[in-house]
Amino acid sequence: MSVRPPSKPVVFVGIATALSLLGDQVLYSVLPVYFDELGLAPIEVGLILSVNRWIRLITNHFAYRMAERFRSDLLFAVALLLGSLTTAMYVFTPLFTVLLVARLLWGLAWSFIRHVGVLDVMQGVPAEVSGRTMGVYNGISRLGSVTGLFGGALLVDLVGFSTAVLAIACVSVVAIPVGMKAKLSDRPLPREPLEASSGTPGVRMYAVIGFSLGAVGPGLVTATLGAVLLDRLGATAFAVSAATLTGAVLAARYVLDSLAAPWLGGLSDRYGVRTIVVVFMSLGGVALLFAASVYNVYVVSVLIIVFFATGTALQAGVTGAVSQLGAGPFRHYITTMDFGAAVGPLLGWWLLDTLGFDAAAIALGGGIYLVLALLVMSMRSRLSL
Repeated sequence: MSVRPPSKPVVFVGIATALSLLGDQVLYSVLPVYFDELGLAPIEVGLILSVNRWIRLITNHFAYRMAERFRSDLLFAVALLLGSLTTAMYVFTPLFTVLLVARLLWGLAWSFIRHVGVLDVMQGVPAEVSGRTMGVYNGISRLGSVTGLFGGALLVDLVGFSTAVLAIACVSVVAIPVGMKAKLSDRPLPREPLEASSGTPGVRMYAVIGFSLGAVGPGLVTATLGAVLLDRLGATAFAVSAATLTGAVLAARYVLDSLAAPWLGGLSDRYGVRTIVVVFMSLGGVALLFAASVYNVYVVSVLIIVFFATGTALQAGVTGAVSQLGAGPFRHYITTMDFGAAVGPLLGWWLLDTLGFDAAAIALGGGIYLVLALLVMSMRSRLSL
């Protein structure tokens, strides 16, 4: 059976999203290195890099309500413009308050970019290709993460923070005309059907899965990966620096998101969401438990990359399935995911400090995945679409 190419709206929304992510992602690679030169305290860096996730617990609901009242194309364009403006505000880095406000505004903009962009382009997508379509969107949009993390950091090294950030802000403005070419609806998003109410068991389970995806992937694993690899380097005869190896492993994650997401997402279309959740959460959980128990740094790195591959498949397949249920379930799903991503790093470092075991967070993440896989297996009929 031939595979249809992704629709133009999906491609254009993905590109616009990638461009909007440039300014956000560059901070994650630059602030931890340049914070002292920029007059920021370590605790201020932590707040700046996390507050945009916390605010989304509120702004996701706001985006959901506004999308029911105002046309999608207008909301998407305004959100892209706001995202570019917040990047321009980073030029005033010596002012912690300005940076904090900019990150709060970025959280607001991202709520609209993700909610309106994803739901609008997924409206006309058949359920049998929702996973692959979401994989295409994720793959394209992740190019913004790759470019922002690595290209943005390189640009800062070459021309300085303020000049680089201003250039990135100017580039991100291109997201607006690109987003307009997606030709999103000139009407508000439709309400979800009553049978997809946010209180149904299936929708609640999707929210639990969303929380787990956020808490384990970007939370427990990514936030503590550097500490784990640094500890394992001491038991390895031939080793590179912990920072270099951590960067390489995280780069592999984004490469997977960009290149493999359409294929991995398409597996949920072929085998069903329940099967994909059970299989990939089981595989990811086992990979994390092994990574927490072995001491060869390169074996650990490979196991973490395997885990990231399972996350790529789960993100595309589950998000594609939830988008078919309507705005309400999608809002709950992404909000619980944001909540997980916000609390994961705090929980991971608390465990590391309390237990004195560098891989405690990774082990906990593996346990969460395995328990959830068993739970989903026992709810066979509630995740089918």
